[in-house]
Amino acid sequence: MDMFKMIKEAAAMKSKLSEMEKSLKAQVVEIESGGVKVKINAKSEILDIKLTPDFMKLDVAKAERSILSAVQAAEKKAQAVMMEEAKKITGGMKIPGLM
Repeated sequence: MDMFKMIKEAAAMKSKLSEMEKSLKAQVVEIESGGVKVKINAKSEILDIKLTPDFMKLDVAKAERSILSAVQAAEKKAQAVMMEEAKKITGGMKIPGLM
């Protein structure tokens, strides 16, 4: 393969990945579970956590499980969004460290 063509393709992929990163930051996922509402972007950055008044009445162990469950669900949904975006950009090609 021509070296210049490879460099050009690498630059184009870098540009697409930069666009994807901006898109992932902008896509916000919300999950509500057990009195906990988690907002997370598709880059898996937690943006906000809200607790309902009923949640505040839970014992510590239940509260911890509810928070963990909500965060895990939000993370799972964010990962699914990220994978879909990556498929659009890469055409389904698996890139180590990205997927």
